[in-house]
Amino acid sequence: MAQLIKIRQCVSRYQIDLSGYAGRFVWLKNRRLAEWKEKRGLGGSGWRFPGAKDTEFHADTEKQFYEWLFEEQLDWATRTAGERSLCPDEIRGQNWLKKILRAVNDVSFVLYCPVLLSKSAAVQLDSILITNDTIWCIKPLAGEEGSVFQEMSARKWREIMTGSTREWLNPLISLRRTEKIIASMMKNLGIKMNTAGAVFAPASYIEFVHETPGIRYVDLRREREWYENLSEHSLMLKKEQIMAAEALLAHSETDAGSRFQDAET
Repeated sequence: MAQLIKIRQCVSRYQIDLSGYAGRFVWLKNRRLAEWKEKRGLGGSGWRFPGAKDTEFHADTEKQFYEWLFEEQLDWATRTAGERSLCPDEIRGQNWLKKILRAVNDVSFVLYCPVLLSKSAAVQLDSILITNDTIWCIKPLAGEEGSVFQEMSARKWREIMTGSTREWLNPLISLRRTEKIIASMMKNLGIKMNTAGAVFAPASYIEFVHETPGIRYVDLRREREWYENLSEHSLMLKKEQIMAAEALLAHSETDAGSRFQDAET
């Protein structure tokens, strides 16, 4: 499960000690998963849901565990020992985010819609996934289940749904901007990481789009293959990967207040 290290402008424990919390997350996940299975009878003893088949039981139990772990990630990405931020209401409904976190390996990092601070202004970016060797800029398309996305022009896409259509701003516009900003930042800092972009529509299909160098179109047909490619690398954190994540955290805007503010007043 990839690690959620930044949510918009929320304070994050990873900003304090990225490597330390990254290692702690993997340890916590493995320990709690073993405990979870043992308590629910997956470790060789315990109880089963009456009448439940093993496959159903395993799937239901794993789903519960990863929902719990996602809540833990939200806590880590919005609180430190001394500060806290308000967790955005919309994030629990971002199923595409949950899918990526669940599918990618433990030593990958995700920044959800970070706001990057530059010399001139704060810039809202698309979400970012940092693997061993690549910084992926991700633009999700939360379409209707089974809908079809098609390119109409340089500025517009359309979504063909059941009985209707809907226009979308071309996702490549913000995706290219995010990738350009990230690539420039890494170059200026001397960090050697590849950059790439992904238009991510896990519930839909993407058709009739121009192939663009450095851009992957990930839909229902290509989702599994993309996950496999992302997770085929080493399960060890790499120096450049850590440097890239730390740089993005250091240059991201943070809005937080004291966890003890109410008590102090």
